Amino acid sequence: MTPAPYALWGAVALLLGPPSWALAQLPQPSPQASAVDAARLYRDACSSCHGKLGDGNGRGAQLLTPRPRDFTMGVFKFRSTPTGSLPTDEDLYRTISRGVPGTWMPPWENLLTVDERWALIRYIKGFSEIFAEEDPESAVPVPPEPAPTAEMVLEGQSVYAMLRCSQCHGPAGRGNGPSADELTDDWDQEIRPYDFTRGNYKNGSAAADIYRTLVTGLSGSPMPAFEREMMAFPGGRDADLTQVSKTLDPADLQALEGYLAGQPTEAGLADMSDAEIGPLVEHRIWSLVYYLKSLDRQGGIFHWLFGENPETKMRGDGR
Repeated sequence: MTPAPYALWGAVALLLGPPSWALAQLPQPSPQASAVDAARLYRDACSSCHGKLGDGNGRGAQLLTPRPRDFTMGVFKFRSTPTGSLPTDEDLYRTISRGVPGTWMPPWENLLTVDERWALIRYIKGFSEIFAEEDPESAVPVPPEPAPTAEMVLEGQSVYAMLRCSQCHGPAGRGNGPSADELTDDWDQEIRPYDFTRGNYKNGSAAADIYRTLVTGLSGSPMPAFEREMMAFPGGRDADLTQVSKTLDPADLQALEGYLAGQPTEAGLADMSDAEIGPLVEHRIWSLVYYLKSLDRQGGIFHWLFGENPETKMRGDGR
């Protein structure tokens, strides 16, 4: 194939939107996968954005925001592995297949064969020596999804407030927090907090996908992993709400105080075993997941393409 058809069908894929992807049952490469000309495939399908050397400096990269991924660093946002770890081959396969909603990275599921996608993974890993020096850690387990309830959504709103998510993502989750205009990634490029009201998450929109994103973080970005120490915040009368209260209206602050009143105190947390803290943290994360999903406006394809998203804009547009 020539570059033109790839570019054309990539644009069509963006218009159609990303497919739904599960974490399991990925198709495996056939014995003929090793015969795929991965270098030509990368050149035709990927190099215009990601660059011939995989450094994110393709001929169109300067016009795009967010910038295409620099593969030479070995740093990938979308993983099932712990923060700081390399992604698995399966993680890379999912990203190539479903694309990255809200960016210029299209889904390639229907444009490239299974063998071509696995061949691209092999080629992309060759841009960074770290893949030859390290193995990815084991995937972070995602526990069974509980049934969502209105009570969990309300709890999630309080967890959102306690973690000060509004500092970046805004009090209503629209990506317009007070720090939103000051954030940069590991390449010193401007990066915007996600607008949760869009709903079409880059790393998957299913509840399990969002859970996984929260607990693994987005490497290369300011988004941390919500690990146990962060989620087991001191509750009840021991919580310091000085900073949190500045971003909440009186009704939300009252709801947060009511939630914390039923949580373990700092001394209580210190006395809890890992077996006791684990379910507490897990419940808080799922509650946050359901709260974030409750913010989705479900605006449809035109909102997905042209809605209030600071990304997928061309550089030099006056921002």
